[in-house]
Amino acid sequence: VGICRKTVGIGAISYVESDNGSASIEFDFEKCIACGSCAYICETGVLTLEDIGDTRVMTIPGGKMEFRLKKCQKCGIYWAPEKQLSYIADKAKLPLETFDICIDCRE
Repeated sequence: VGICRKTVGIGAISYVESDNGSASIEFDFEKCIACGSCAYICETGVLTLEDIGDTRVMTIPGGKMEFRLKKCQKCGIYWAPEKQLSYIADKAKLPLETFDICIDCRE
């Protein structure tokens, strides 16, 4: 929850406590940018990400979501979720075209 809200700045994951005292984690896939931060730090391994062709598949307990990956215009690899790149471009006030080329091809 903290990595998504505080570090990434999205808030797609919430900690919810019910009236009977039980707690759960809830995901909002509409907000999620598929950056993978939550899966990276998840100690239990219940959050997973897998890039398959032009799609990033995120699996959580009780659900699965697919996110489209951006294709590098230079080398042709699929390298990052389009939603994540859009979020970064917006935050950095950069044109989205800044991310038409992958990190490896920028060198």
